[in-house]
Amino acid sequence: MPARHLAAAAALVLASAVPAVAAAPAHPYQPAGSTEVPVERGSARLRLSPDLRSALKEDGVVVAGVDAKGRISPRGHSGGGTALRITGGAVTNSGGKLGGELRFGKAGLALVATRSDTGGTPRTHSAKSRTSGKSVKITRFEMDLGHGTLTAALRNGTRFTLGTFTRPATRSALHTKTHSLRVDLTIKATASAARLDAALGTHCFTGHRPLLRVRIVASLERSVDVRTALNLGQHGGPEADRARTRSVASGTPVPRLPVSGVPLFR
Repeated sequence: MPARHLAAAAALVLASAVPAVAAAPAHPYQPAGSTEVPVERGSARLRLSPDLRSALKEDGVVVAGVDAKGRISPRGHSGGGTALRITGGAVTNSGGKLGGELRFGKAGLALVATRSDTGGTPRTHSAKSRTSGKSVKITRFEMDLGHGTLTAALRNGTRFTLGTFTRPATRSALHTKTHSLRVDLTIKATASAARLDAALGTHCFTGHRPLLRVRIVASLERSVDVRTALNLGQHGGPEADRARTRSVASGTPVPRLPVSGVPLFR
C-alpha cells in the first residue's frame, strides 16, 4: 500500500478514537446506595405475633408498655404491642434493597410474669400483682435496615439482637412523591433472644419463631430529591411493572405513568 494511503488510514483511526475518549464521563459511576436520605420523624407499631402471644399466655406472661422514663404500664396490652416514636436515622438504596438505619425513642415493651415462683396458677390481674413478678424491659430499639436486624437494650443497658427480618425492596418501601417510608416487617427470633427465656423462666423465644409484626411509617427529608439521591430511575417502579403485566394479560392499553409512579387512569 502506498505511503500516502497508510497515512490517510492512520488519520481516520485517530479521528474516530478522539470522540470516544471525549465522550467518557467526567466522573466515575456512583453506585446506588452511596447517598443517605435522612429520616425526619415517624413511628413504628409493634405487635406480637399470634404464635408468640399464645406461648407467652400459656406461660403466664403478659406484655405491658414501658414509657420513656422506664415505668411499666400497670395494665397489659391485650394486643401484645406498642407504638414507638422514630427519633432519627436515614435510608439508602443498597443493591435494590432498603438500607440505612432507624433509631427509636426510649420507650418499649415489658414482659411480666404473672405466675407464682412455684409455677402455680397465674396471680390476679391487678396492677400490684402484674408488677410484682419477674419482668424484663426491652427498650431503646434500633433497626439496621442494611443487615435486616432489630436490636434492643435490656434493663442493665446490655444491647442484643432481638430478631432479623427480610430486607424489603427499595422501590416498594419508599414513596418518592410523598417523601415517605412505609413498610411492614416480620421479625423472627435470633439465638440471643433466648436470654429473655432465661430471665423469665419460659421457653417462648427458642428457634426462629416469628416474634413481632412491625409497621413503619416515616417522613423523609423533604429538601432531598429522593429519586435522584437513591438512583431510583424514572420508569415508575413496581407499580409500572405490575400495570404492564396486567395490560399484556388483558389486552388493555398500558397506563401512562408520571414520575410519581401513580397511574393517570385505571
